Amino acid sequence: MGASGEDAADSEERFDGMLLAMAQQHQGGVRELVNTFFSFLRRKTDFFIGGEDGAAEKLITETFNHHNKLAQKAQKEKAARQEAEQREKAERAAKLTKEAKRAESDAEPRIKELTDEEAERLQLEIDQKKEKKENESKDVPEKSSVHSMESSESSKLETDEEEEDEKNKGKLKPNSGNGADLPNYRWTQTLSEVDLAIPFKVNFRLKGKDMMVDIQRRHLKVGLKGHPPMIDGDLYNEVKVEESSWLIEDGEIVTVHLEKVMGKDFNI
Repeated sequence: MGASGEDAADSEERFDGMLLAMAQQHQGGVRELVNTFFSFLRRKTDFFIGGEDGAAEKLITETFNHHNKLAQKAQKEKAARQEAEQREKAERAAKLTKEAKRAESDAEPRIKELTDEEAERLQLEIDQKKEKKENESKDVPEKSSVHSMESSESSKLETDEEEEDEKNKGKLKPNSGNGADLPNYRWTQTLSEVDLAIPFKVNFRLKGKDMMVDIQRRHLKVGLKGHPPMIDGDLYNEVKVEESSWLIEDGEIVTVHLEKVMGKDFNI
């Protein structure tokens, strides 16, 4: 029976330590290492003269073609993975940018001018509500006990709400992406990654040379060179620096992608 893929890989790698040690002693690189290998075959074996004419060359060619095919396949698979990762990051950044623009647009105040007809209708509704309120106030003496009970319950409810508000005071309300919308940026997260969108209100298109982005395992700093940073603080948990990245969208929004180490929630 043939060896399994895992056993074959272990068998192929069992001499790696010895070969790496040999390679480190060859200042001329791969060419010198290959020459040493063939010198050994020539001096210590009958590789070149022990078989039929052309057998050694055929074996070398077949072995080269086999490993060249494996190397080319691995390179194509690696390139495909990198391309898919870049495409996924670009799509994620574009989505984050779109959400940031929508949030910024929703935050802008909107003033609507009423027509004369709409103004008259609105005034009529106000007058009707006022009249209804005045009529209800006339019934207060007859329903004082009921109103007293309702007032007590309402007061208790308001007290509970005030205590709840005091308890939640200072806490940010999470957005749809399990993150938060802050004055200078917004962020979202999943179990394995965090994405930030930081808009810069400048009168020119941002380029990489304009930015200062420093991603560390427990610290993040983002800003425009020569200006105070928009973000400069410690992260809630560690991130994988080598797998994190940033880019500029539409020349005005910097998106930062962070890969979590432990897959825990963040608070930026």
